[in-house]
Order: sequence, then structure tokens, then C-alpha cells
Amino acid sequence: MPIMTPDLICLLILALWSIPLNHAPALGRIQAGGVEWGLGNRETTPSVPPWVGRADRAKQNHHDNLAAIAIVILIAQVTGQTDGITAIASVAIVVLRILHSLSYIFGITVIRTLAYAGSLLALGIIVLRLFI
Repeated sequence: MPIMTPDLICLLILALWSIPLNHAPALGRIQAGGVEWGLGNRETTPSVPPWVGRADRAKQNHHDNLAAIAIVILIAQVTGQTDGITAIASVAIVVLRILHSLSYIFGITVIRTLAYAGSLLALGIIVLRLFI
């Protein structure tokens, strides 16, 4: 039976994080347009506060990056190259990606940028471990 390593658990968390990110913009639109709009065909778009647009962009950014993160973590797993360092890097990716999404939604640009850069650095560490 395969073992859930810390790296795979982090990947699962990132995949599950997609669920609230998918729903945040919709909830903002339903709040603005009403339940009837949410249950209808949505042929019009309600006027929404700026955070809804940021939530859309945070969701898109997460989805755009999730494939690369998943591929790197899965390659490390399949090749048996996971270790304590890749586990720490995977945890850092999870924390930083969630922080990135939240700071994006709340409009905190400095934290968003640092979280994004940090998650790329952590991903780079896993890539380096593949070649060491």
C-alpha cells in the first residue's frame, strides 16, 4: 500500500485549497446579485466590490501554478527522491500559496509578492533535490 508522504499530503492540501478559491468569487457575486441571480442563468453580471476580481485572479493564479507544483512533487515522489528537505519545501509551498491567495484577495500586495516568490524558491529547492 502506498504511503502518504508529507510531500503528497501537501499536494493534497493544495488541491483541496482549490475548492474555497473556486467558490470565493461566486459567493461575492451572489452576495451582490442575490440568491436569485446565483440560482439563475447569470446572463448579467452584478456590480461587485474589488475583492471579487482579486479573488478571481487569485483563483486563476493558483490553478496556473498548481500543475507545475504537482508535477515537481509527483516526480520527486515517483523517483523516490523525497526527504526531509523536500518535505519542508512542500510545507513552505502550501503555507506560502495559501498566504499568497489570501493576501491577493485582501489586496496586500507586498505580502502577496513575497509569498509568491517564496513559493517559487521552495519549488526550486525540490527541483534541485531531484538532481542531487
